[in-house]
Amino acid sequence: MENPLAKAIEAWRRSLGSDAVVSDSQALEAYARSTCSSTRQVAAVLRPASPDEVRQVVATANEFKIPLYPVSCGKQWGMGSRLPVQNGAAIVDLGRMNRILEVNARFHYAVVEPGVTQRQLLDHIAERNLPLMLNVTGSTSDTSLVGNAMDRGVGYFDSRAHGISNMAVVLGNGETIQTGFGHYKNAKTRNLYRHGIGPDLAGLFPQANFGIVTSACIDLMPKPDAHLAAIIKIDSEEKLPLLIDALVRLRSRGIFLSVAHVGNRERSYITLAPLLYEQLLAAGEPEGEATRAKAVQMLEKGGFGPWSAAIGILGTKAHLKLAKKEIRKAVGGFAKTLFLNDALIEKAKAVAGKLAFIPYVRAQLMMLKAVEPVYGFTRGEATDKSLRAVYWAAGDFQCLEEPDPDHSDSGVLFCLPIIPASGKTVLDVVRDTHDTFARHGFEAAITVNLMDTKAMEGVVSLGFDRRDAAQAERARACIQEMEARYMEQGYPPYRVGINSMHRVVHEDDPFWRTVRDLKKALDPNNIIAPGRYNLV
Repeated sequence: MENPLAKAIEAWRRSLGSDAVVSDSQALEAYARSTCSSTRQVAAVLRPASPDEVRQVVATANEFKIPLYPVSCGKQWGMGSRLPVQNGAAIVDLGRMNRILEVNARFHYAVVEPGVTQRQLLDHIAERNLPLMLNVTGSTSDTSLVGNAMDRGVGYFDSRAHGISNMAVVLGNGETIQTGFGHYKNAKTRNLYRHGIGPDLAGLFPQANFGIVTSACIDLMPKPDAHLAAIIKIDSEEKLPLLIDALVRLRSRGIFLSVAHVGNRERSYITLAPLLYEQLLAAGEPEGEATRAKAVQMLEKGGFGPWSAAIGILGTKAHLKLAKKEIRKAVGGFAKTLFLNDALIEKAKAVAGKLAFIPYVRAQLMMLKAVEPVYGFTRGEATDKSLRAVYWAAGDFQCLEEPDPDHSDSGVLFCLPIIPASGKTVLDVVRDTHDTFARHGFEAAITVNLMDTKAMEGVVSLGFDRRDAAQAERARACIQEMEARYMEQGYPPYRVGINSMHRVVHEDDPFWRTVRDLKKALDPNNIIAPGRYNLV
């Protein structure tokens, strides 16, 4: 009998067109490269261009019992990239489904397909001069809005999962549903009220394997009257609890309502050093280790010590004036604070440009230009320069301009625990993280993001050289141990990579047995992403 996969590929070619089906081994090998240094056997890559084609993909998969693994843009770096959890799946690459279906300025939302990127939506907003902002993430500008929200990514202003609704979903059983009010054809509030009527099914699909989302409503933000960024630096890790607790108090009083990003020295250096290195090369410094060391020295002189916080503050001019006063009062006894806005940056650049013949002023101008992309996050701008941190951390300095680390030699892995918003607790977790990484021969890049007054998102990354098999093995062992320690301490991750599903999914837990039962109803042939946040 003919191979079921061969029959499925033939059927997919008929329904999608030959160019939208990738099955030769060389192309699949290139598609399966990943910064986490893992491998999977991939059956094929399918590139549907419409919801109808997605339905055809799912129908064929059910007919021949071929599992599917949907990705939006496939840039889940450090968590598995485009790789399935299990071997044998056909990757469904939704990148061609990149239509912006609607943008509503009055009610500040956009309805988009899964291939729409941060940059694409930001360009759409800018070209039409719409008074809107996007909750951007610190990843690159060509990452998917829907894909990131479906894995509960966190932006600079809020969790992306809080701002997604009205999802159109092709279920594994072939049915197409729309969440909220979306299934009522004449509902004028489908993008205004998340829950609809009856059970709120929208919560079923983030971090789940029940179906393929083909469009969703993404919340935007009204453009504020004014914007301000606060950068707060402390000179000792012992002061971290003071900083965290001060930020919690400020957030609880409404002084700022965005996510406060608090990063350690390693995080600051891998983020800013490659940008300073770029400035030094532009100024005529030679490529190489000496200039890279000079970039790090400039950061040390610039006061980027053990920990630094970045906060975006939006509101009226009066509110921003009050925020500056309250932040200074809250942290003035133990930290240094720099406030930035557009006018101040442009004025500083203009003055520094005229006085650039003075070495100190020239160095300050370089520092300002290096910080500018991070400042941009706090005002809703995306950048591609943040990707350089992956290469810098891995020591892959030849690839600083490369757009896709999956096809470099750089490795990166992430741990993402949720930690109570308590200064002492955060310090204890940070110290344990440092010790665990050090035992494996690595230095942890750590960010703790205050999402509200209760919880902090830990973002712990590890850079390594994928060409060094022993180092890659040590990196995986380090992350595995770190995840186990977080679980033991009572701080489970909110998101895991393809190699860590076993850490969070357990047969003896009624929660996961219920998720498995839902899978049987919505995807009886277990077609969609087997093993992803599920027992099956």
